[in-house]
Amino acid sequence: MTPFLALARKHLTESRWLLGLTATALFALSWLTVVITSLTEARVRKSMGSTRGLRGLAFRGVEGPVRELASVAFEVAWWSHPFILINVLLWAISRGSAAVALEIERGTLDMTLSRPVSRSSYLASQILVGVSGIGLLCIAMVLGNMIAGRFYPVETPPTLLILARPAWNLAALGLAVYGYTLLLSAFDSVRWRPNLIGSVLTLTGFVLLVIANVPVLENWKWLGNLSIFKVYDPVSAAVTGRDLAFNTAVLGGIGLAGIGLGFLGFLQRDLPANS
Repeated sequence: MTPFLALARKHLTESRWLLGLTATALFALSWLTVVITSLTEARVRKSMGSTRGLRGLAFRGVEGPVRELASVAFEVAWWSHPFILINVLLWAISRGSAAVALEIERGTLDMTLSRPVSRSSYLASQILVGVSGIGLLCIAMVLGNMIAGRFYPVETPPTLLILARPAWNLAALGLAVYGYTLLLSAFDSVRWRPNLIGSVLTLTGFVLLVIANVPVLENWKWLGNLSIFKVYDPVSAAVTGRDLAFNTAVLGGIGLAGIGLGFLGFLQRDLPANS
C-alpha cells in the first residue's frame, strides 16, 4: 500500500464513527421526508374527496414542472431544513479543521512527515477523505428517498436522475464550506479557531438568507447575495435544473479556491516544532 493510500485509510478510520452516524441520520431524515409527503397526500385526498394529492390542492394555481412534480418539490424542500444541512456541514467543518490544525495541535504531524510522506501527499489524503465523505452523505440522502418510496408511495415519485440534481447541489454546498474551513486550518496551529470561524461564517450566511426572505425587511434583501446559501436551491435543481449549473459552479469555485489556497499555504508555511 502506498503512503498516500495508507494515510487516507488512517483518516477514514479515525472519522468512521462521525461519517457512519451522520450518513445514517441523513438516510433516516430523507426517508422521513417521503413518509411526510405520502401521509400529507393521503390526508389531502381524504379531505378533498379527490384522487389527486398535492397537485390537486397545494399546487392548484401553479403550472409547469413544479405542479407536475409536486411530490418531488414537497420532498426536496425539506433538504433545506437545518436538521439536514447541519449534518452535511458538520462533516465539512470538522474534516476541514482537522486537516492540518488538529494534527499540529496533537503534535503528530512531525511524526507523519518524518516518514517517506510528502506534505502534498499528506494533505491530498485529507482532502480525499473529506470530499469523499461529502459525496457519501449526499448518496445517503438519495438512497433514503429511493428506498422509502418503495414503502410509502407518492403521487409523482422522483427518479434517480431527478434526485441526483439536488444531491449535487448539496454536495457543492458542503464542498464550499469544507474549502474555506480547510483554508483556515492550513494556516493555524489549533483546531478550535478554524472550527469556530468556519461555523460562524456558515451560520452567518444562513442568517443573512433568512433576513433577506423576511417580507417586512424588504430593504435588507441585498444581504441574501452575500450568503452561500443563496445558490443552494434543491427544489429548483430537482424540478427544473435551470440554475443548477450556475449554483454548482459558484459553490464549487468557492470550495476549490479554498482547497487550492490551503494547499499552497500548507506547502509553504513553517510548521511549529513538535507538531
